[in-house]
Amino acid sequence: MKKLPVLSPGDSIEIIAPSSRSTDSQLLALQELLASWGLNCIVQEDIFARDLLCANTDEMRFNHLKNALLNPNTKAVICVRGGYGATRLIPKLATLHPPEMTKIFIGISDITCLHLYLQQHWGWPTIHGAAAPDKFSKESIAAVKSILFGDTPIQFNDLIPLNKQAKKEGMIKGQVTGGNLAIVQSGIGTSWHMDGRDKIILLEEVGERGYRVDRMLEHLEQAKVFSNATAIILGDFLEGLEPNGSSLIEPVLQRFAEHSAIPVLRIAGIGHGAINYPIPLGTEVHLQLGAQPQLTCFR
Repeated sequence: MKKLPVLSPGDSIEIIAPSSRSTDSQLLALQELLASWGLNCIVQEDIFARDLLCANTDEMRFNHLKNALLNPNTKAVICVRGGYGATRLIPKLATLHPPEMTKIFIGISDITCLHLYLQQHWGWPTIHGAAAPDKFSKESIAAVKSILFGDTPIQFNDLIPLNKQAKKEGMIKGQVTGGNLAIVQSGIGTSWHMDGRDKIILLEEVGERGYRVDRMLEHLEQAKVFSNATAIILGDFLEGLEPNGSSLIEPVLQRFAEHSAIPVLRIAGIGHGAINYPIPLGTEVHLQLGAQPQLTCFR
C-alpha cells in the first residue's frame, strides 16, 4: 500500500481543469492560496479554452492531465473544480504507464472517476477534497493545508450509526474508496468501475431528489457494488428538494441503511457544502463502530 506524500514549502503543485471551467477569479484565488502556503504553483496558459461542455477540448484537458501526472518536477496535482468531463479522459489515461513517483492528487465531485482510476490502476492514494477559497469555509481550507503538509493521522469523530450493524461495537480496518454517488454509478461497466471489495465506501451527492438518490443506490445494490464492502459512509447529501420544498433524502438514506447487511454511517462535512473536509482515499483507515464511532485515516 503506497502512502500519501507530504509536501514542504518550495514544492511545486499544478492546477488542472479536467472537467468544467472555473471563473478566472476562482482560478486566481486558488493560485494565491497555494502560493501563500509556500508552494510553487503551476498553471498552463491554455488551461481554459472554448468547448461545448468542458473547460477545454478533450485533447487539451488530457494533455494537461497527462503532463501534470508525469511531470517529475511537481509533487502534487489539484483540480480547480469538478462539474463534467473527467470521464471523457479515461480512455486516453488508460494508455499511460504510472510514473515511479507517487503524487498527491486532490479533487471532488466529477473528479471521482479519476480518483477511482488512479487508485485501482496505478495504486495511488488520493485526496477527496478541494480548496476554492470562495466556496469553502476557513476550517475546510485549513484542513486541506494540514493534509498536504502534515504527517499525522486524520480523525473524524462525529459519525452517526444508521443501522444495527454500525451500532455494534467493533473495528474495521481497510481503505476508503468512492466519492460522488452519480459518478460512482456512471462507472458501472467501465474500466474504472468501483471495486468495493474489502473497502469502506464513501458516497456523497448534491442536487438530486430523494427518488434519484434511491435509484442510484438501488442500482449499485443490484450491481453488487456493495456485496463485499466492509462498511458504507454517507457524507453530505445536499439540496435536492421536492417541488413542495420538502426533502425525502434523509428517509431514503435511512431506509437504505436499514436494509443493508453491512454497517452504514453518516458523516457531515464531506461533499459539496461550505464545510468540506478532505479525506484520504486508498490509505489505511480504522473505523471504530459502536456508540461513539470514529474514523482514523493514515497516510
